Amino acid sequence: MDATGFSQILSTASVPERERLPMWRELFGQAMVRLDIEPARNVPFHAEGTLCALPGAAYASVSASPVQVTRTHRLIAADPVEMLYLITADASLELKQRGREHVLAVGDSIFVRGGEVSTIQCRKRCRFTNIAVAQDDLRALLSGADDLAMRVVPRQSDLLGLLHAYVDMLRLRADAASGVAAALTAGHIRDLIGAVAATAAEDGAPERPGVKAARLRAIKADIAARSCDPRLDIVGVATRAGISPRYVRRLFQDEGSSFSAHVLGERLDRAHRLLLHPGQAPRTIAAVAYACGFGDLSYFNRTFRRRFGMTPSDLRGAG
Repeated sequence: MDATGFSQILSTASVPERERLPMWRELFGQAMVRLDIEPARNVPFHAEGTLCALPGAAYASVSASPVQVTRTHRLIAADPVEMLYLITADASLELKQRGREHVLAVGDSIFVRGGEVSTIQCRKRCRFTNIAVAQDDLRALLSGADDLAMRVVPRQSDLLGLLHAYVDMLRLRADAASGVAAALTAGHIRDLIGAVAATAAEDGAPERPGVKAARLRAIKADIAARSCDPRLDIVGVATRAGISPRYVRRLFQDEGSSFSAHVLGERLDRAHRLLLHPGQAPRTIAAVAYACGFGDLSYFNRTFRRRFGMTPSDLRGAG
């Protein structure tokens, strides 16, 4: 995990079956995440997934046949940075660390310390998501960071959902793991996992910039998906995000905007795109306005001209 980061996609699909396990052990288990990997007996081994390493943070999303992975003393000693892992899966997992055992339910997450011996087993094919931050960085954010091992975060946690949504978005954006963006992305992951950890430890902490940025990004994505619905309002957006309408307003205020201004901008931009491509647009200007969530044609015309310097009719005529 250097200052620039990297993202890597691996798969055993094109590898002969007898070579799959040695390849995965060497590339993924030894060079990347430092885990001993033992597949289930009498089940052909297969694995594929994405690993992204960032400055002080990392995440992996891997689909695999039934498998047991172990973090041994030897592998711990070879790792230059101690990490804290937050693990979840779409099948139940059996975990052991610090003399404790836990069966993790589907969708729940659990913290595992990278500096201590641990074992994770899944008895059926599943997809793992593993998000990690440097333990030293987390200690700077949260008192009690050293006591998080085997602490469970329920799937109902809105902060957990926000963290996973952010990582899912990053998996589709390879550029987020390179250059200046890598450090910024790592900071967001640290802030989010710190907030999740604070909740799990019942040790409240102020919401950090990375958490706020991820919340606002998720809210904007929700607005974009529903901007054409004239019933879209701040109460519904806040409810879906698991926060208060007042906090939604504050997030937009902090970036010098407002909820209503952002919704209006989304609707006007969509109307502009439709008017530029008549083949995709409804037949009349009024129909375009109503299709984009406007209920008042005169308001649509007035705000459109203010934003683009011309009327909807002018734009359609120019097009």
